[in-house]
Amino acid sequence: MIAGAPAPAATATGRPQGDLAPARERLLYLDNLRTFLTGLVICHHSAIALGGAGAWYYVLPPPPGSAAPALLTLFAAVNQSFFMSLFFAISAYVTPASYDAKGPRAFLRDRFMRLGIPLVVYFFVLNPLLVFLVVRLQGLTTAGLFAFLGAYYRRTVGPGPLWFVLALLVFGSIYAGWRVVSGLGRERTGTRPFPDTRTILGFVVAIGIVAFVVRLFFPTGWNVLGLQLGYFPLYVAFFVFGIWAHGNGWLARLDRTLVRFWGRAAWIASAAFVAALAPGGGPDIASGGMNLPALAYAMWEPWLCVAISLRLLVLFRERFATQGTLARRVSRSAYTAYIIHPFLVVCGTVLVARLAIDPLLQFPLLCVLAVTSTFALSDVVRRIPGLARIL
Repeated sequence: MIAGAPAPAATATGRPQGDLAPARERLLYLDNLRTFLTGLVICHHSAIALGGAGAWYYVLPPPPGSAAPALLTLFAAVNQSFFMSLFFAISAYVTPASYDAKGPRAFLRDRFMRLGIPLVVYFFVLNPLLVFLVVRLQGLTTAGLFAFLGAYYRRTVGPGPLWFVLALLVFGSIYAGWRVVSGLGRERTGTRPFPDTRTILGFVVAIGIVAFVVRLFFPTGWNVLGLQLGYFPLYVAFFVFGIWAHGNGWLARLDRTLVRFWGRAAWIASAAFVAALAPGGGPDIASGGMNLPALAYAMWEPWLCVAISLRLLVLFRERFATQGTLARRVSRSAYTAYIIHPFLVVCGTVLVARLAIDPLLQFPLLCVLAVTSTFALSDVVRRIPGLARIL
C-alpha cells in the first residue's frame, strides 16, 4: 500500500485502483489459482482414464450401459474449454516483469533451464518409462525395460502433457524476440483501456470463427509434437491477454458485474451447443469440418472460456489471496506436480480398477488419490539437491 491521504482504494491484489503500473509483487491468488488448475488437469486426465473422450496413456473400458463415458466427456469438454487457456494467461502475466528484471539473454537462459530441461527429460526419459509401465500393465509385453526400449524406444519418446511446456517455451521466445526487435526496453504500461462487453463479445466471436477455420485443416485430436493446433487460437489469444493484462492492470479491474453477464451468456451458449449436437453430432464430428456441430463447438469454447476464466480470477482474487504454510508448499510444488502426474494417474487407475463399482464412483476416488499423491511426491522431488532451481 502507498501511504498518504487521500489514497485510492486498494484492490485485492494490494495495488491501488488508480495505479496502472504493473505489479512487481507476487500475487498469491494467481499462485493459488495455478495450483487449482494443476489439480484440475490431474482430474481431467483421470476422467479420460475412466472412459471420457480424449487420448491418454492407460484407459479402462467402461462397462456396457454406463453413463460414465457421456458424463466424463462433458466434464473433460468443459475443462478443455478454459483451463489450458487460463494457464497460458497466468504464465503470460508474469512474463513482462521477468523479462524487464533479467533482460533478453538471462530471460531466455532461465526459460530454457526451467522449461527446456524438464521437457527434454520427459520427452526422452519419462515418457518412454511410462509407456513401458502401461504396456506391462496391459500385459502386452513380458520383456524387461531395456529389451523393450531397445526395440521400441523411438516409438515411445514424446512430450506427453508437457506439450504445454513446449508451447510456453515457444511463446516466451517469441515474446523476447518481439521485445528485442521492437526496441522496447521496458514494458509499456497503462495504454489500453479494459475491454468493455462489446469488445469481449467481438473477441469471443472472432476467436470462434478462427478456431472453426483452423480446425478445417487441423481437427482437435490431430497433433504435432503433442501440440493440438485446433485449440491454439484460444491459447495464443489468452497469452496475449495475459501480457496486456499485466501492463494495464486489468486483473485489478475485473468486477462482479462483468462476471455475472458472461456467466449468463455461457449458459445460453451451452444450450445452443447442446441443440446443435442433438441431431446426431458427437465428439468426432465436432472436432472439425464443414458441419454445424464443429461450428457450434468452436463457438461454444470461447464463450465458456471467457465466462469461467473471469469467474475464477475474481473468485481467487477476492477469496483466496493468502497462503498458509501448507498452501505455500503445495503452490511451490505445482509445476513439479504437472510434470509427474501421469505416473500417479496411471497407478491410481490400476488401483481403482480393482473396485467393482461404476466409473462414476471410481472417478472421485481416483481424483483424490491422484491429486494428493502427486502433490505429496512433488514436494519431496523438488527438495532433491539441484532440482529446486529448475522445478
